[in-house]
Amino acid sequence: MAVVESLLAAIARADGDGLVMHVGEKPYVIAPAGPVEISSKPLTLDAASSILNQLLPSDSQRALQELGAVAYDLPAASESGDRFSVIAARGGDDVWVELRRHKAGAVRTTPTPDPVAQQIPAAAVVTAAVGTAVRSTPSAGLQSPMGATLTTSRLDTEDDDQEPQPAVVVPLSRPPVRTEPTRLTGSQRIAGLDRLLRVAAGRGASTLYIVAQAKPFIRVDGEVTELAGEHQLTSGEVESLILELAPERSREALQTGAATEWMSDIPEVGRVRCLSFRDHRGPGGIFRMIPQRAISADQLGLSREIQALCAEPEGFILVTGPRSSGKSTLVSAFVDLINRTRCDHVITLESQIKFVHESRSSVVSQREVRGDNDEWLAAARAALRENPDVLIIEELRSPELIALALDAAESGHLVIGSLTAYTTTAAIVRVLDQFPSDRRPQIQLALAEAVRGVVGQVLLRKAGGGRVAAREVLLNTPAIANLIAEGKISQLPLGLEGGRKYGMVPLNDALVAFVQSGAVEAREAYRKAFDREGFLSLLKREGIDSSFVERLA
Repeated sequence: MAVVESLLAAIARADGDGLVMHVGEKPYVIAPAGPVEISSKPLTLDAASSILNQLLPSDSQRALQELGAVAYDLPAASESGDRFSVIAARGGDDVWVELRRHKAGAVRTTPTPDPVAQQIPAAAVVTAAVGTAVRSTPSAGLQSPMGATLTTSRLDTEDDDQEPQPAVVVPLSRPPVRTEPTRLTGSQRIAGLDRLLRVAAGRGASTLYIVAQAKPFIRVDGEVTELAGEHQLTSGEVESLILELAPERSREALQTGAATEWMSDIPEVGRVRCLSFRDHRGPGGIFRMIPQRAISADQLGLSREIQALCAEPEGFILVTGPRSSGKSTLVSAFVDLINRTRCDHVITLESQIKFVHESRSSVVSQREVRGDNDEWLAAARAALRENPDVLIIEELRSPELIALALDAAESGHLVIGSLTAYTTTAAIVRVLDQFPSDRRPQIQLALAEAVRGVVGQVLLRKAGGGRVAAREVLLNTPAIANLIAEGKISQLPLGLEGGRKYGMVPLNDALVAFVQSGAVEAREAYRKAFDREGFLSLLKREGIDSSFVERLA
């Protein structure tokens, strides 16, 4: 319990009201003079899990896994007579813990209901301790870093005959995967598409699919499965469900059979990217759930070399990967890191705003761009007239847009863009292939001068559930710049292999590292490897069994 005692002592030293710990951020005490950081390093997931194991008994830990949130009173008071309660919320790898201090002599009264909490349906209702009542206490103006509105709970053994008042925690990130159907009763039951989205989010899904003459389906860790406990939907039911969320223009498109997209904000779920269509069975819809809170660079586990790219004053950074490999999440983490560490003007151009960034150290302006390549080019030109320090272009869709990005990088802007390609070398090839042969030497020179780094990633299923990203990192050393300028793109993989001492990482290195750690099975890594022959050679060199390939054959 040494860790627990040190945390309580930190609160007492600062005369604080509580201590907040959130994965990816530095722990801090909420003190009268303002937040007081107690660590110079962000909290890791392993450290948060270890702290929870010491703070919570086994039954509360099970409740946290099942409900996504829990409240618990520490049994022993401090020497001063103060008591402490623990409020914890967990959504996948996003863990938030608060130690709340109840000073000795404070009068315990039944509070008036929190109007903010009353407006938000509960994502997790926590009732703690058998035979005791849970009394709701307003949160004294505190808000969870996960974006949760809280009314905290503490045990009160003096009034066992009173009806329990549950604590309400509304996490904004995805809760852990649940194998059993979510059962909502009473006032918690919500009809229609809202309910399906909440149930899907409770199972850890990223996407909900509804089509006529079939049960709803969800995508969890990249795999599509039926949404257990739901009935088959008729054509009329699917249309009614979609019309609940669809704006007027999308309703008209649904009637005519045209595909249409829109964004919706669903309480307890977050932003949802909606797409409706009509096939041979009737209407259908695809609903992709996006956490409201952007994932930080530390939570993604970005290396020092990748994070250093975001500190570049100017230049061109390229993010790449195959379809549905998390490129948008990675670019959003770049924006979040720049927003926290730089004092700049940042403009993002996005087809649809997924992760919303509130201005922190930087001024962040996010713009939605709809339409064809000409509209994207016009939007980029308009953004550059505002002289931003950093310009984010969601997708480099045309040679004109790529040329503009390179010109902006050469003129002193930091430009971050993404495109679809499996490896960093393939991304460079795709950029150059956008241009006719007579312009290619000019673009090669511009790219060699402007590019700072290329980051490619693929997503893999973890052995214990969930997904993890393997990243390839190509940095623009003088040797790499010479290869690009001279058009010797086929030699870039060799330059990547020889650049390990500068922080470059070939994709096979990242894949084998996950296999060695036990996080990913060798079969899964082989499935996502681009250079499979090189991957197998590296496995053998590291003494890892590769006989699974024979079984696959």
